[in-house]
Amino acid sequence: MMKKVLHLIRKNTQLKASFIGNQIANHIDFQPYVVFRENRNGALDGGFAVFDLDEVAYLDLSQSATSYEDLLFKTTKTLSKRQVRSIIDFIENHQIDRLHFHYGTDCGAFFPLLKYLDLPSVVSFYGYDCSSFPSFMLGYGSRYLKNRVFDRVTSVLAMSPDMKQDLMKAGCPEEKIVVHYYGTDTRRFYMDRSYEAKETVTLLILATLVPQKGHLFLLRSVKQLIDSGVVNFKLRIVGAGELEEELHSFVLRHNLGNYVSFTGAIKYASEEMMSEYSNADIFVHPSVVAPNGDKEGIPGTIIEAMSAGLPVISTYNSGIPYVIEHDKTGLLVEEHDIKALSKSIENLITDPALRKKIGLAGQKHACENLDLHTKELELEKTYENLNKPLKPERPCVE
Repeated sequence: MMKKVLHLIRKNTQLKASFIGNQIANHIDFQPYVVFRENRNGALDGGFAVFDLDEVAYLDLSQSATSYEDLLFKTTKTLSKRQVRSIIDFIENHQIDRLHFHYGTDCGAFFPLLKYLDLPSVVSFYGYDCSSFPSFMLGYGSRYLKNRVFDRVTSVLAMSPDMKQDLMKAGCPEEKIVVHYYGTDTRRFYMDRSYEAKETVTLLILATLVPQKGHLFLLRSVKQLIDSGVVNFKLRIVGAGELEEELHSFVLRHNLGNYVSFTGAIKYASEEMMSEYSNADIFVHPSVVAPNGDKEGIPGTIIEAMSAGLPVISTYNSGIPYVIEHDKTGLLVEEHDIKALSKSIENLITDPALRKKIGLAGQKHACENLDLHTKELELEKTYENLNKPLKPERPCVE
């Protein structure tokens, strides 16, 4: 009989996030099921991917939620006993034997389930949930994670050694942490590419417009590039988000309109997305730590761009050095070092041979070491190796 795993997410739109949807849609030896607490339909909420999950059975807790349960979740981010009982019934009816929570913060919302259920469980952390959240409300975030997550789950997945360190600082026992990058569908993004000299070189950043993606850092570097006399390029900014107005304002204020264009958001793996990768010559994703402490995990678009054969420029930030070796599979600069970033961009603009060298090496590394299908096998091996947690506090929920 096929083994079964239940994926627990806070809201249904998180299924549109490529890093979550891909894991669920590409299981090999495990049959996936899904539970979520909130049902949303915002166009910009969650992500921009579409996965074929029609055959995946799911439980939508919002459908039967009472006013009291909505208030309970809004104020305390927790579930009622009745909702916990609904999940347990769902698990028993489908004979599910593994749990996979997504986001440490959201796992905390399901912690009553872990009090009553004796099943092996794993939680994936993705970025802010172990970088800025632990210091939330003078350290309440760390206590929240310790009491609701670290003390309850069997194992904790960190995308990189850097994230492992963040989790340990937040109070997670080292022996519970497994370093596992979820992978990118490198086969889907693989492209044969020419690296000839061009009159105008196209730079691309494809990312949500939020502080930790480094768009303002990139625009300041682009301005310095132009001020130094390098003008044979165009920058395409693909994405939507909270910084949209500020970025447009920066471009207008510094007369960058002839060099910078905004496309808005596009769907994951769509023709438009593939066209952006195909038409670009250089991919730039200069991640930074946001003012509130938010950090990236490993940006999926960096691996997609590497798979497409694009030379990538990024930063020594979070898990990025875990997937890019400077001057071999990509170029890395320190965060906010405008001079270094503009110089790296200039070097790739003016040297097609360097673009080819970095692009092909990055593509080879991504396809051989960071592929989703290989990482799915590793994930399922982690499922297999999970030991059962301590006995629950109560045998059932009344």
